[in-house]
Amino acid sequence: MGKVPVRLREVVYTLSPFEQTVMNGVVKDLPAKIHRKFAENWVDVGVFFIAPVAATFAYANDFLEKEKQHHRH
Repeated sequence: MGKVPVRLREVVYTLSPFEQTVMNGVVKDLPAKIHRKFAENWVDVGVFFIAPVAATFAYANDFLEKEKQHHRH
């Protein structure tokens, strides 16, 4: 069976020059939104971001110190 061509239509969205507040909701109260999200999730941030970074840093420093001591003698 052959394919029947489908006529595509174009959709155009326009914005009135008198209503240019499309992005206003994105930046409105941005510091308050960030603070609220951090306050709600500070335990998750600490457990899943800060703790692994600190542990990796401590491990790397300990490894380098052991390597220095090993090659010293």
